[in-house]
Amino acid sequence: MTTRCACSSARPGARSPIRWRGSPCIGWSGAELGWAEPFVAHAVEVSRDAALALARELAAWRASRERVAFAAKVTCSVALAVLAAHALHLSNTWWAAITGYTVMQSSLAGSVLRGFHRVLGTVLGALVGALAGTWTGGLPWLFVPVLGVFGGACVYRAIGSQASYAWILGAITALMVAFQAHILVTMKASAAFAALRVIEVIVGTLACVAVSAMFHLGGVHRGIKWREQGWGVSWAVHRAWLARVAQAVRGKFRPAPAAEETAAPSPSPAAPSALGSAPVVTLDPPSFQAARKRLAMQAGVSVAILAALAYVLDLPGFAQAMVTTIAVVALPAASIADDTTRPVLEKMIQRFVGCLLAGVIAVALLPLLRGETIPCMIALVLGVWAGCHLQTGKEGASYVGRQFTIAFIMVFVQDHHWSADPKPALLRLAGILTGIVVISGVMLATAGRVDGATPRT
Repeated sequence: MTTRCACSSARPGARSPIRWRGSPCIGWSGAELGWAEPFVAHAVEVSRDAALALARELAAWRASRERVAFAAKVTCSVALAVLAAHALHLSNTWWAAITGYTVMQSSLAGSVLRGFHRVLGTVLGALVGALAGTWTGGLPWLFVPVLGVFGGACVYRAIGSQASYAWILGAITALMVAFQAHILVTMKASAAFAALRVIEVIVGTLACVAVSAMFHLGGVHRGIKWREQGWGVSWAVHRAWLARVAQAVRGKFRPAPAAEETAAPSPSPAAPSALGSAPVVTLDPPSFQAARKRLAMQAGVSVAILAALAYVLDLPGFAQAMVTTIAVVALPAASIADDTTRPVLEKMIQRFVGCLLAGVIAVALLPLLRGETIPCMIALVLGVWAGCHLQTGKEGASYVGRQFTIAFIMVFVQDHHWSADPKPALLRLAGILTGIVVISGVMLATAGRVDGATPRT
């Protein structure tokens, strides 16, 4: 909300400078900001709120049994995914590690279902990306709009869908594979890249499910008095759990909206829940559909701009830029209001803060660790643990913690082996920043039109 400062009396009849809640006058007039005023106001307010939330979370840093247990599961999952990817000599170890992190839920059934959606979306996205990138990669006039339309369509379908996570992973994978396919040119090379991406996701998913199952079985066994109840009770407990997993996969349990690096986390250690009721829509159907179309349009235009820039600048970090666009625009259904600017800005700014913190810390540590396996693994585990602890906090900085963890993994886990070279990671972080800048520009350019405001002259 905006207020007017007392200095407006200096010029009778003039528009007063703008001041946001509790902030000093910054001297910008409404006429100077024009129709961008609401966007800038949201950005300033959200940035301040994110900084305060992070400060509160750090000041109230306390461990609980649930938070420690969830962080332990996640760190074990990431470590196992990295070790498995290294053992298999996979090209992009960091993608397997991120999968091991993002798939983990507080329950085994939730992890299985979320992993299924991630693998499904990755397989379909890899297929679409390999075909689209190979067939249209040499035709910029076709490649650019195809990627834009596909990205926008996936965002539209993801918002409010019971399979939101699969749609988002399909879009992310398709864009990354198509971007690489237009460089590789041949179908054989593109198919090989797409297949490796699928394998990396499967490895990370299996690592996550294995760790989740281990913790689940440990919890079940600790709660059973073996001498009194025997193996019959043990089998009954496991049979009931297996039936629940089967029902979840068949769709009797409906997944709540969740997205990769995307869904707004809850304050519980479950962060993005994978099991629950159908998506909750708070708007009436016409307004909700209008919001979906608005977000899909902004995502599609941003992806098209990035695809065009990829031809001009030829920077590998642009794949991450396109991923960032999808991640911040695909909102959970419950968070969509008539004005979609604020929730997108919240994700965008918290993503930037989390990535910036992780990048600074991780890049500073890389030269000290010199690519040694044991020190690098210890640093990775500590970074993931800290990020999970921040993610499961209750002070409003959960998404900062989620993005901190993802960025920390991206910096520390290199493509083939441990390395002290920060260049690949910095390119990825630069891509994330580029995506934020482009989607901000698109939202700023469309703010006065899609939200009902009239540009001021």
